[in-house]
Formats: sequence, C-alpha cells, structure tokens
Amino acid sequence: MIRLFALAFALIVGFAQAAQPSQEPDEPYVGQAGKDVIWVPTPSTLVDKMLDMAQVGPEDFVMDLGSGDGRNIIAAAKRGARALGVEWEEKLVELSRRRAVAEGVAERAKFVQGDMYEADISQASVLALFLLPVNLEKLKPKFERLRPGTRIVTNGYQISGWEPKEVGVAGGDCAPWCTAYLYVVR
Repeated sequence: MIRLFALAFALIVGFAQAAQPSQEPDEPYVGQAGKDVIWVPTPSTLVDKMLDMAQVGPEDFVMDLGSGDGRNIIAAAKRGARALGVEWEEKLVELSRRRAVAEGVAERAKFVQGDMYEADISQASVLALFLLPVNLEKLKPKFERLRPGTRIVTNGYQISGWEPKEVGVAGGDCAPWCTAYLYVVR
C-alpha cells in the first residue's frame, strides 16, 4: 500500500513538474492545485473504459466528485445518462458548463460548485472518480450507504478493503498505467 501511494505521488508530482499553465486563464493545467487534490485529467480512452465497465446508459444518474473540467460527466451525458459533477473550483465549474453546452449535452450534464465530502451522492447509480487513496478512504463511509447495485468506477486507485468486480486497462493515449476498478455496492 505504501509503495502504491509512493508511486501515485511520484506520478502526480511528475505531471505537476512537467505541466505548464495554459495561456487561457480559465483552462486548467496538469498539477493545478485544488482544495483536496491537484488536477490531472483522465485520458479520453480511460473515461470511455470506465463508463463501459460501469455500463452507463440512459437510465443512469452519474456523479463525479472533483469533476475538474467535466470530461467524465460530459461523456456520461453523451451516452444519454443524467450526470452531475461536483467541483470545488468555481472556474472549473464554469468551464465544465461551457464545455457541456459546446458538446450539446447541457440538459443532461450539470455542474455545481461544492465540497466532494459534503455532496449528497445518495441518488447516484454510478460514481466515476479519479481520486487519491486518501480521498477514497475518507469517502468510503458514504459509499457504504449507497443503494445496493450502485456502481463505483475509479481511475488508478482502489477502494481499500473492497474487492473490485472488474479491473480494466485502457490503451491508446492512456499509456500502460491507466487502470480502472469497478465496484458494485452490496
């Protein structure tokens, strides 16, 4: 576990050191500091893999805690799902809303400014998350209260003490380190 955390930290620090702030004031950059995490985007191939693993469709209500630039939520809305991103940084919320409009999914893809630890996730049928182990651990009591059958799919990090139903690796622009874990609440 310590090695996994050290590897994760090294990857994130590496991204942060290599990152250059965007020339656009509202555009996030890799390593941008946030309240509980730094911003590192999920590659599109892994977003697709995560949503495939969770079998996201029109009957779903998908949530992303720490939704960043909105890519998980927008992709879920393109599959017909209703989706809600909770993001602490107001500029990222505004950017996500603009991107949802540009992608034609603003009616299904909503974004709110808020604290991921305070968010009401009780109505979600799917959580699509890219959070560090410490964040997942802090959220685990909320996960345990979700309705049976709720799917949680995570990027790169496992929920400690839980056995994933499925493990998937994305290819393409994701490189060999992109692994997704699917959990189903019992």
